Amino acid sequence: MTSAFDSVAASFDRYRTVPDQALVAIRKTIWDFTGMPESSRVLDMGAGTGRFGHAFVAAGDLYVGVDISLPMLREFQARNANACLVQADGGQLPFHDASFRVVLLMHVLSGAENWRNLLCEAVRVIEPGGFVIVGNTTGSMAGVDARMKRQLNHILGRLGASWADGKKSREEPLEWLHIGASRRMQMMAASWTAQRTPREFLDRHRKGARFSALPVDVQEDALNDLGRWAEKTFGSLDKVFSDEFNFVLHIFKIGTSNG
Repeated sequence: MTSAFDSVAASFDRYRTVPDQALVAIRKTIWDFTGMPESSRVLDMGAGTGRFGHAFVAAGDLYVGVDISLPMLREFQARNANACLVQADGGQLPFHDASFRVVLLMHVLSGAENWRNLLCEAVRVIEPGGFVIVGNTTGSMAGVDARMKRQLNHILGRLGASWADGKKSREEPLEWLHIGASRRMQMMAASWTAQRTPREFLDRHRKGARFSALPVDVQEDALNDLGRWAEKTFGSLDKVFSDEFNFVLHIFKIGTSNG
């Protein structure tokens, strides 16, 4: 099995770090709001390099991380040798029905073309009364990352490139889960401030899996155009900004338990 993330695994976390205290807060919020005992089995679909899984592994939770990209899982394993990791397609999970009490989808659904398969599998492996939890990072609309992203979307639209808007691409999967859920909760689990530069945004997207799937000439034209816009707008690609970020959890209770 191969993945678009294979080639970027080694550098994936460089500009995508979530502070440790935020990761601890995200884990705590999940246990607090689901009411599940910490002995519950947790499946992390799209575990990647372990950005979110590390907190569960460090706490000794019954955690299983799944990802289609073996290089990404190797990065995870390098930091957590004891992590239980499985290479598998999220649309065809190698687990029995009702095998887990909590299923995590962190930064997975944005732009996922096979989201229905992913969610069907997530629901299948959940015990009755268990929880599917979707998580994503949101930033200030006035932040440099948000401004760069809006301009990039504008440029790609002008170039006629097919590009999924992250927010819009999450709405349909969330509604799909909501329809079948017996309960839905949404809360902000963590907040933090990070230093950002326009150049880091360019580097991050140059190595991003979805962006790198675009035609090479489109990638180069878009980033060159965006770089020129950023220099004119901000004065320098290396100007440092303090951006504020929040991590939002969408928690869905699936069915009802027998207890």
